[in-house]
Amino acid sequence: MVKEKKQWKEVPEFCQIASRLVEKYPERFSDIEVDKIVAYACTNHLRPDKDKKPYTIKGAKPPESFTNNKPYCVKFYLNVWEQTEEQKIATVYSALSRIDVSTPGGILPLDYADQEEMVVRFGPNWQEKGNLPNLLKNLD
Repeated sequence: MVKEKKQWKEVPEFCQIASRLVEKYPERFSDIEVDKIVAYACTNHLRPDKDKKPYTIKGAKPPESFTNNKPYCVKFYLNVWEQTEEQKIATVYSALSRIDVSTPGGILPLDYADQEEMVVRFGPNWQEKGNLPNLLKNLD
């Protein structure tokens, strides 16, 4: 059986949300250049049940980054992305939190140690919950 090749489409909404988060949380994200991020969604496959990650992010370091004007690439499955607005925003917030601004193209691992803010704010498995607050609105 031949496995169908994944098809990808760019998701500009990801960077639109990222820009809004950078503006809303300058103390957290002011060093992140959103124009250096690109996001793609797999349109013809669903996220496998065994894969609990809401997204993957990779960074291109020198010398690869010399020829790539968007060294940060975020990938996810379209069925994961097309959930609630709050989940989209939380996913973008998490991805931005993983960009290591001290190292060009650097990415921090997706684990509880480096995602402590997400776990403290929303609890473990936050990406699976349907009742997340909107991080772009004022939170009390």
